[in-house]
Amino acid sequence: MAVVNTNSSLIHDPFVSGSTPPDPQAARGRLILATGTVTNAATDSNTSKYHLADIPSIALLHEDTFFDVAGDGFAQIVIGTETDPAALVYQTKVTENIVTPIAVGDANHGKPLWEVLGLAADPGGNIGIWKHAQADAAGAGSMPFRIAYIMP
Repeated sequence: MAVVNTNSSLIHDPFVSGSTPPDPQAARGRLILATGTVTNAATDSNTSKYHLADIPSIALLHEDTFFDVAGDGFAQIVIGTETDPAALVYQTKVTENIVTPIAVGDANHGKPLWEVLGLAADPGGNIGIWKHAQADAAGAGSMPFRIAYIMP
């Protein structure tokens, strides 16, 4: 069995061929918490949309991101971009009261927002995060949320 002595992506060894310096955002980034609430009326209809936040495209989404859907007025929770409604979340409200689209160590760990949303390339700047209605509201409601992300 081979004995291996190597480094993580956070360690740079200038004496090893192919070793690249760590991404400063991943190595020493700062956590930013965008915290808000969005409300809907009982009369809100299908195709309504709610602009939640604008997040930098290079932001590394953190597992502290959540959407508290317990009091939301819609049965289906659909969160993404303005043009791709389900890019981040697509599930029924009864699945869970707290939706966490980023889990510790999941496939989106350490990826920038634009990749998590399934975009082909970094559009640069900010990306709007939107909640979309796929049916008429079942009642008035509100959805507290926090989008946690890491920036350089």
